[in-house]
Amino acid sequence: MLVAIGHVVAALVAVAALIVKLGALVRDPKDQKIWASVGICLGCGLAVTLGWAPVHSFIDQISGVPNLAKLAEHGSALLAATAIQFLFLHLGDPLKARRQIRRRLVLLAVVFTVMATMFWAADFPASEPLHFAERYGDLPEVGVYMLAFLLYLAVSVADILRMSLGYARYAGTRLKVVMRLLSGGAGFGGAYVGHKAFFIALKLAGLSAPWPEPVASQTLVSLSVSLTCSSFVLATVWKAVDGLRAWPRRSEAYRQLHALWFLLYQAVPTIALHPPRRPHRARGAAWGLGQRLYRRCVEIGDGLQAIGPLDPRLKAVARHRAVEAGWDLERAVAAGEAAAILSAVHRQRQGPPVHPEEDPGLEQRPPMIERVDVDADARRLGMISAALREPFVRQAAAEAVDVG
Repeated sequence: MLVAIGHVVAALVAVAALIVKLGALVRDPKDQKIWASVGICLGCGLAVTLGWAPVHSFIDQISGVPNLAKLAEHGSALLAATAIQFLFLHLGDPLKARRQIRRRLVLLAVVFTVMATMFWAADFPASEPLHFAERYGDLPEVGVYMLAFLLYLAVSVADILRMSLGYARYAGTRLKVVMRLLSGGAGFGGAYVGHKAFFIALKLAGLSAPWPEPVASQTLVSLSVSLTCSSFVLATVWKAVDGLRAWPRRSEAYRQLHALWFLLYQAVPTIALHPPRRPHRARGAAWGLGQRLYRRCVEIGDGLQAIGPLDPRLKAVARHRAVEAGWDLERAVAAGEAAAILSAVHRQRQGPPVHPEEDPGLEQRPPMIERVDVDADARRLGMISAALREPFVRQAAAEAVDVG
C-alpha cells in the first residue's frame, strides 16, 4: 500500500513539474535549460508511472510482450539522468554543453542498445511488475542488462553530484536550495543503484536477500523522483510569489509609463507590436504584467530612437529649472529629458524623420540592459513620463520650439 501511495505522489509531483516546464517552454522555446528540465520531468514521470504495478501489467497485456514496461521504465530513468547532466552542463558552459552532451548521448544509445538486446534474448515467460529482479536476477541476460543499466546510472549520478556540489558554491540561496534538491534526488538514485547492484550480486551468488527488494527499490525511486521534480515546482512557486509581491509596484509603473508611451505612439505608431484599440486610455494589466512592462519599455526605447537625438541645451535648461523648484537630481534629470522629448516629437512631426539608428541622447545607461533590469528601466522612464505633465517642462519645450 505504501509503495502504491509513493508511486502516485511521485507521479503527481512529476506531472505538476512537467506542466510548469511545458508552459515555460511555450513562452521561450529556444531556452536549452527549459528543454533539459522538460526531459527530466518527462523521464522521471514515465519511470515512476511505468513502474507502478497496474500500469506495468496493463502495458504488458496490450503489447503482448512480458516486462516490456520494465524496459521502458529503465529507459525513461536513463533519459532523466541524461537530461539532468545536460542541465548542469548548460548552467556551467552553454558553449561546451552541446559538444559534451553528444558524448553522453552516444553512451546512452550504446547502453540502451545492450539493454534492449539482452531483454529480447532473455525471452521472459511471464510479466513481473514487482518481483522482476527476484525472479529473473539470476539469468545471465538479465545480469548483463542490469550491469549496463546500473553502470550508466552510477556514472550519471556521480557526474550529477560532482557538478551540483561544484555549482552550489557560487549559487544564490534559492538556486542553492534547488540544486540541493536535485542532488538529493540524485543521491537516492545512487542509493537505488547500490541497492539493486547488491541484490543482483546476491542472486547471482545463489543467496536470498533478507529484506523485501521491491519495497526498498520502489521507495528509493519514489523519493528520487519526488525530490528531483519538486525542485522545479519550488522554483516556479518562488517565481509566482515574487510576481505577486511585485504586482502592485509593476502595475503602477505600467500605468506611469502610459503618458510617455502615448506621446511617442502618436508620433511613431509603428512602435506598438500589438496596437491597442484605445491607445489614449491608461489601462492596467492583470496577467503577464512582467512581460507587458518589458514590452512597453522596449516600445518606448524604439520610439526614442525614431524621434532622433535630444537637444542637450534644452535638457540642461529644464534640469536647471527643476533643481530651482526643489527637485532632487534624479527627477531633475528626468525633467530635462522630458522637455527634450517633447521638443523632439514636435520636430519629428514638422519635418522628415531622423534616421532611426541615431542616438536619442538620453542620459548614459549601463551598456547592456538585461531583461531582469526591467524594473529599474521602467522606474527611470516612469519619472520622465511623470515629468511630461509639469508646467515648467512644457514651457521649456515650447520656448525651444518657438526659438527653433
